[in-house]
Amino acid sequence: MLNSQWQQFLSNKKITLSFWLLVFSGFLSVSLFSSFMCWNEGRLGYVFNDPILKLIPATDFSRVTMALTLVPIVFGIIVIFRHPKNTVYFFYTAIFICILRTITLYLTPLDPPKGIIPLTDPVIENLFYGGKILLKDLFFSGHTANLVVIGLLLENRKYQRFLFICAAIVGILLMVQHVHYSIDVFAAPFFAIFAYKMAVKAGDRTMLKNYH
Repeated sequence: MLNSQWQQFLSNKKITLSFWLLVFSGFLSVSLFSSFMCWNEGRLGYVFNDPILKLIPATDFSRVTMALTLVPIVFGIIVIFRHPKNTVYFFYTAIFICILRTITLYLTPLDPPKGIIPLTDPVIENLFYGGKILLKDLFFSGHTANLVVIGLLLENRKYQRFLFICAAIVGILLMVQHVHYSIDVFAAPFFAIFAYKMAVKAGDRTMLKNYH
């Protein structure tokens, strides 16, 4: 059953149409990005000589990383979707993250770090990549960026801190497993913040400008 905020938001037919177009655009962006990611696996890249990874022996933390990524994100999305404004920001942010990651991955063709232990995440692999394990999902880290984005979209400070802590832990584990270069992880929060700020501006200038 819709709460009062959603009832008010969807009472405007123009806003409702714009919202569903945004939702469609969000899912389309994710679908196109997934196809790009699969194509990107076949590209030739280069190995970055990462001094930080050289100091860390590779260890498999796939299950821990999967849990610390999926559970907080699902929890965050449930909270975010309770409010129309945050839901609008969410879909805009998803679109911008897909665009930014497509650009950065295309412009920085990398091969996986030496000693990589492939990150196995059956949920993500089956939902988006046809069961394939991706090795060149590198600059910038999607796991880290997505956790930061969800944290930014949450209004509760305790929830925000929880998501940001998960993002930091996941970033470290990705480097320990040699799934990502250190620069992939360190750059991710900056791209996430940029995407979030763009999403807020886009949302406020479009369907939210007449919504109070």
